[in-house]
Amino acid sequence: MIQFAEGDVTKLRREFKLILGRDAALALCARLSGSIDAAPPAPTRITSVYFDKPGYPLTLRSLRTPMDCLKVRTKEYAPDLGASGVERVVLEVKRERHGVTQKRRVWVPRAELGRALCGGVRLLPLIAGGSLSPVLAVTYQRHVYQCAQSWRVTVDREIGFHRVTAALALGQRTLSAERLGEPLVRDERVVVEVKHLGAELPEWLSALNPGRKPAYSKFAEGMARIHEFVADRIAEG
Repeated sequence: MIQFAEGDVTKLRREFKLILGRDAALALCARLSGSIDAAPPAPTRITSVYFDKPGYPLTLRSLRTPMDCLKVRTKEYAPDLGASGVERVVLEVKRERHGVTQKRRVWVPRAELGRALCGGVRLLPLIAGGSLSPVLAVTYQRHVYQCAQSWRVTVDREIGFHRVTAALALGQRTLSAERLGEPLVRDERVVVEVKHLGAELPEWLSALNPGRKPAYSKFAEGMARIHEFVADRIAEG
């Protein structure tokens, strides 16, 4: 079984994104299903919470230099096939620099999440210091297409942006879309991410690369939609 959530293509990779309409996304998914000679994958519901420090330095960096930025977030999956009866969350630091994406992530029992963020954890020393606060929640439905360890395509739909409190983000209960309530804003577009380790992509898939990384980030997009000061910074250029 391919451990797509924990493999090399998760930890260090190159990636490009496509922003598609519904019909184009359906056509791409049909071809992906055919290329891996498998039934369409079952979707996963993902809830992600992004964190920032006082003054929003991570948000502003993501806006100013999207090719050189740092994101701190949690992710929860439904269904979570590896949970073994324990409510857990992925704590993740994502570093993007000059087209290369690197992730450091650790599974944390949800009951210990607040302590992990406040004290830092051995695998994620960059988050130590206790000054991070939740600033945005994002919910979406994801399909994953993968037949090799060297590349993966994710297709995200039904993207919703939510305000989130510390009580919800750091509480002991799993944070689902239902607990967050209706999103303040929905993004009707389909976000496709092609993640790979080098030149191992099928030729037809590699040909989809637009040649530059689109300036789309769920973090930056959500912060601009939810927080007025971010929208003002974008308008100022």
